[in-house]
Amino acid sequence: MTRRTHTKKRTPAVKPNAVRAVLPVRPVTSPEFITEQQMTAAYTARLAELPLIPITAWDPQPNGTVRAHLAGGISLTHGTAGFTAHTPCPNGAHHHTPVANGQDLRNAIATSANCTDLHGQARTLTLHQAAATAEDTQQWSRADIDATLTATDEQPKEHPTS
Repeated sequence: MTRRTHTKKRTPAVKPNAVRAVLPVRPVTSPEFITEQQMTAAYTARLAELPLIPITAWDPQPNGTVRAHLAGGISLTHGTAGFTAHTPCPNGAHHHTPVANGQDLRNAIATSANCTDLHGQARTLTLHQAAATAEDTQQWSRADIDATLTATDEQPKEHPTS
């Protein structure tokens, strides 16, 4: 009987150079800690029946407030004075409205959506508006002024005595 002197090497199931991830690696999307302002804003927003915003969605600002962004370009800021809604206006500005609850937020969104103020921008007129404006700003003749002044039915009133 001959004895074998040569034995087969077993290959391991995993190659020694391969790196296995024991746990999935989660990307870091939020800071490693949360601030007191973030916790306070999330808790106060929940009590005020504002939209549910996670604690980590409140971004700390340099002035000590925290801000969360909602859909449609709307953002909420929470500071010592409470919540302020920043709602976009169709005329290019943002309205800053203090809000205390969900209804106030809905009102602020509706108000800014229906805003007709130009916020300091030059007004662009349609042809119809331009014609009406030009007609309204024509100079009056002296006869038109006199006719308007005498057409009033007002009579002078006596001064009350007592």
